[in-house]
Amino acid sequence: MAGLCFDMYGTLCDTSSVRTRLGETLAVPDRLVAAIDETWRRKQLQYSYQSAQMDDYEPFWDITAHALDYALAAYDVDPSADDRERILTGYDNLDPFPGAAEALDRLSAAGHEVVVLSNGNPAMLKRLADDAGLSPHLDGILSAHAVRTFKPDPAVYEHAADSLGLPIGDCRLISSNAWDIAGAGNAGMATTWVNRTRDPPEHIGARPDREVRTLPEVADDLA
Repeated sequence: MAGLCFDMYGTLCDTSSVRTRLGETLAVPDRLVAAIDETWRRKQLQYSYQSAQMDDYEPFWDITAHALDYALAAYDVDPSADDRERILTGYDNLDPFPGAAEALDRLSAAGHEVVVLSNGNPAMLKRLADDAGLSPHLDGILSAHAVRTFKPDPAVYEHAADSLGLPIGDCRLISSNAWDIAGAGNAGMATTWVNRTRDPPEHIGARPDREVRTLPEVADDLA
C-alpha cells in the first residue's frame, strides 16, 4: 500500500467557489466577479513561484492576500477593509468537490495512508479541512510550510515522503494541477492527475502515471 498525498486547492476543494463570496461582497456584475477570481488564482500561483525562486518565503495565506490585492487593483475595485477580509476568508470556506470524502474513505479502507500535501500553511489548511468536512477522512495534513518553499520544489515532495516514513517512490501525489503532477513526478513520486477539463499534460517535467476525470475515479483505480 502507498502513501497517497492529495493536493487541496483545486483538487479536493474548488477554488472557484470563492466567486460566491466575491459576488455577495462586491455587488458587481458576474463577468467582473469571474475576472477578479481568475486573476486572483493566477497571481496566487505566480506569487508562490516567485517567492520560492527568490528564496523569500511567506506563508501561503499571505501569498493569497497579496494576490487578492493585486486582482482587486487590476480591476479598480476598492472594498472596505472589512469587505476585503470577508473575501479573503472565502479561502476558509471552499466547497469540496463531489465525492471527495467518499474517495478518501475508500482509499483509507483499502489500507492506504491518506493525507493532504499542499502549499497552504497549516492553520489555513486545518480551517478549510474542518469547514469542508474533510478532516475526519484524512490521516494527516502536510504543508510546504515545513520546508519554507512551495510546490513544485522537490523539497516539498521529499518532505511528504519523510513525514510518511516511506521511500518517495511509494508515495503518490493526486492533483488536478498539471504543474504539480510534473513536479511530483520529477521528484520521484508516482502521480495521478485529476484532469477535469481534459487539458494536455505539461511539456516540462514528468508526465502523469495515471489520469482520471473525478475523485471517485481515483478510488476506483487505487482502492
